[in-house]
Amino acid sequence: MPQSLSEKIMESKLNRGSVKELKSTIDFCNDYHLNLLGYKPEQIGLRIFSDGEWGSFCERIGLNSNSSGAYLPRNQTAFLDGNNHLSLFHEYFGHGLYCEQNLTGRKLIELEKRLLEEEKREFQNREFTLEELGEFRKQSENFQNLDEHRRENRIKYELFAIWTEWLLSSEMGLKEKFERRYYGFSSEDRQVIDRVINFSEGNGELAGFYNQGMARRTTAKRVKRLLQDIYKDKLKDVRFALFYGSRKEFSDIDVFIVGENPQESHSDFLDVKMQSPRDLKKGIKNFDVRTLIPLMNGQFIFGDRDYFEKSKQQILSQPISEEAVKHNLKWSFRMQRLKDENLEDDFLRNKFEGYSQTYLANGLALKQGLKLFTKEDLILYSQNEKNIELKGGTEKNAN
Repeated sequence: MPQSLSEKIMESKLNRGSVKELKSTIDFCNDYHLNLLGYKPEQIGLRIFSDGEWGSFCERIGLNSNSSGAYLPRNQTAFLDGNNHLSLFHEYFGHGLYCEQNLTGRKLIELEKRLLEEEKREFQNREFTLEELGEFRKQSENFQNLDEHRRENRIKYELFAIWTEWLLSSEMGLKEKFERRYYGFSSEDRQVIDRVINFSEGNGELAGFYNQGMARRTTAKRVKRLLQDIYKDKLKDVRFALFYGSRKEFSDIDVFIVGENPQESHSDFLDVKMQSPRDLKKGIKNFDVRTLIPLMNGQFIFGDRDYFEKSKQQILSQPISEEAVKHNLKWSFRMQRLKDENLEDDFLRNKFEGYSQTYLANGLALKQGLKLFTKEDLILYSQNEKNIELKGGTEKNAN
């Protein structure tokens, strides 16, 4: 049976006090990540060296002996020179978690393992020199792909680990240790680091993780915290907020907000659609796609739940009008026109094209007396009007 992380720490050559301190630090950081993100490091190994061992290890893998830690994606293990907090934060929680919970990091591990399998086949059951290994890698497509991936993503990879140092140092009251390391960077590097730190200070730690491409495990509590951190007192006039959409861990988080001062926004990790109560009422009356889909499929985050439930019930109970049919067909045409006006912007082109298709499908479905409540049903309806396997929705006779 594989050893647990605790067992590996106990086997290290640290004294009993250092082992206890290290375990306490890891437990604290694990709890921090679990509470904030919904996950912690799971697949990362940890090995701690004494002073004499560290020098030999650095020489063996070609690492500068002045360094205090390393993370090897190939075997997903963090190596530390003794009980060094900043190195633990950087290598284990920074590089390690990035490789577990970031698509770029996962790709790095995949390429490393692909190259490892190729090298095993090439040098199976025989000794080889570093020169032979180097010559082999020059001809390897796997190595070329790995090298290109490293170069393209090196800054993001290192920046996340340095930001993690700052974050966990602040959480554990070790900010002075980080600041001493921070002032060892060049002024250009500090400017890059400052941008990441300033973003998380202005928008919250959760946004800081998501903005760097980390997996998003959405729950109502987590999305509420994200919105509160970003919008702050701007949420005071919100009637209710929902989150909906695919909820996949690397998709943006779709949020629908009803409030007096609607302010829509979009980023790489968050897409907020807002409506005033007046626009909500109008959207419900017309079975508008941009109101219908989030309202009928969204999960309640906060606000007036009774108002939210009554709005949903109105969709279910009200009859389909000719006005609603015309409204959806008209907006399909408008969205198609906006798509044609934004052909050079991939995001806007795809956004307007998607809306054009769903508005058209909704208009045609309403015309036949159908209320469809999911984007999937609308797409399915547009593909095959006669053989619909509804995932959600009701059938009503149009007036």
